[in-house]
Amino acid sequence: MALPARGRAALRALEHRDFRLFFAGQGISIIGTWVQSIAMGWLLYRLTGSPLMLGLAAFLSQAPVLVVAPVAGWLGERFPRRRVLLFTQGALLLQAVALGALALAEIATPPVLLGMALVQGLLSGLDTPVRQSFLADMVPDRADLPNAIALNSFLMNGGRLLGPPVAGLLLAHVSEGVCFLLNGASYAAVIAAVRAMGVGSGVGERHAAGAGAWNEALRYCWRTPLVRHLLPLVMAASFFVSPYVTLMPAVAREVFGGGPRTLGLLVGAAGLGGVTATAFLASRAGVRGLGRFSRTACGMAGASLLVFSQVTWLPLGVVLMFAVGAGIIGTASSVNMQLQSGAEERFRTRVVSLYVMGFLGLAPVGGLWAGALASRVGAPATLAAGGAACLAVAAMGAWRACRGPASLP
Repeated sequence: MALPARGRAALRALEHRDFRLFFAGQGISIIGTWVQSIAMGWLLYRLTGSPLMLGLAAFLSQAPVLVVAPVAGWLGERFPRRRVLLFTQGALLLQAVALGALALAEIATPPVLLGMALVQGLLSGLDTPVRQSFLADMVPDRADLPNAIALNSFLMNGGRLLGPPVAGLLLAHVSEGVCFLLNGASYAAVIAAVRAMGVGSGVGERHAAGAGAWNEALRYCWRTPLVRHLLPLVMAASFFVSPYVTLMPAVAREVFGGGPRTLGLLVGAAGLGGVTATAFLASRAGVRGLGRFSRTACGMAGASLLVFSQVTWLPLGVVLMFAVGAGIIGTASSVNMQLQSGAEERFRTRVVSLYVMGFLGLAPVGGLWAGALASRVGAPATLAAGGAACLAVAAMGAWRACRGPASLP
């Protein structure tokens, strides 16, 4: 039976063969990545019982994107993006296998785990911006690019939905080392998909990669309301709200009195919220009106986390985490769609690099801040402070939109 017209529109980017290959391979790998992330946090918390160590591990596994994203942008313009992706995915496979071997040999001490988290962060920081810009190679029809971005976000959050419950089940029956090895195996799916692609072998546009080029890009971002007013929303959701992942092992145990299954349920609920938000965005025909959606989603993320910090009843906590996930991913995905569609072509790669730095790079910095604060005032108070701050940024964005609607998206 043929899909309804709206359903076909929501999946139109899958008409491109290379994107279909990517979608299938990445879908497997994302689940593995979340399995490793949950297992890493659980092992570290089991060994140390320290929220600060959780924040430090999250920082080391993600913060390097702030430093290496400009390098990744240069690599993606200097060398074939497909070749760069094959290298980064292969290196991530080796890192996961090495981590699994160390865990199974029972020599994965906290310092060793932090070192492996740093290696993962450096490799992911190189991989993510190139993979984001590679979407334009896989989907040559620019009219389908926003849909491809939404479907990619849907995929990422589908993994967030499935990965944590799978990790919880695995951790209840097998060791963390097995989870790491499974993630290593999942990278093979992406490698196979990228190798099977027929296009996307060429280099990107050759722009200057020096400090002058980045100064020019920053000036463009400041002069352009589309960029200037949307990036702070992503940064706020990333820095203030995303650290809930870092603190969730402590919340699952200390607030809700649960274990790995409770942890998987809470993080999985946020993943379901993200999937729902991206499914809605994929069903849209274009980006018109997404500015208001971005501000609303950012505010919902902050308000939901603020209420969640005061909850001790697990069913209500699950519902609120659904709203938190929908708010974060709704903000990030809608902003990404608008930036890639509205930025000038000669600045698009650098604007996307700034977006990646703001969304993925600030999250671990927020995780480190949240872990340090939680060690002093507790996880609930830390979550409340983050939710209130994000809500304030969204409110300021709405105020600006009311004062100058003609200049805002």
